[in-house]
Amino acid sequence: MSFESRRIFKSAVTSQNLIRELLQLMFLGDLIAPGAERVWLVSPWISNVVLIDNRSGGFDAVDPQWSGREIRLVELVIALMSRGSPLGVATSLDDHNEAFLRALVDVATEAGLDEKLTIVRRELLHTKGILMRGGLLTGSMNLTYSGLELNDETVVYDIGKKALAEARLNFEAYASENAV
Repeated sequence: MSFESRRIFKSAVTSQNLIRELLQLMFLGDLIAPGAERVWLVSPWISNVVLIDNRSGGFDAVDPQWSGREIRLVELVIALMSRGSPLGVATSLDDHNEAFLRALVDVATEAGLDEKLTIVRRELLHTKGILMRGGLLTGSMNLTYSGLELNDETVVYDIGKKALAEARLNFEAYASENAV
């Protein structure tokens, strides 16, 4: 039996680890076999959340510099960019996003990867999605601690070619807007 999409209902006490593990697999898959297509993070509120717990060293083979610590979103997307994947971030104008965006731009500039980074700010953005080479995660969840850990959320993970292509067209439209 195969599937193209899976719906996950998460609360603070159910399926929380499932979404974290899914995000880990999505990022690790693209880190191991990066693509030339832009990775998209679309979230009205976004933070530098912990996505991989490598305190046991289980992911050292992916990046030896990760040894014995938690890995946050900025470090993961910089690793993707350094392996050839451009990154698009679409977020709202909310001040909450400033710390994440500032950290991302600073690290990308320091690593000489700033031309691989596209940031779009939209006043009325409510769309949420993470688009990688092999999968799309959409739903109600923002990329924040509350979204991952506390809030009740519904997300859909999709690997269907039609859904990925449709999301890519819509997210790439953001790139044609004023980038900052």
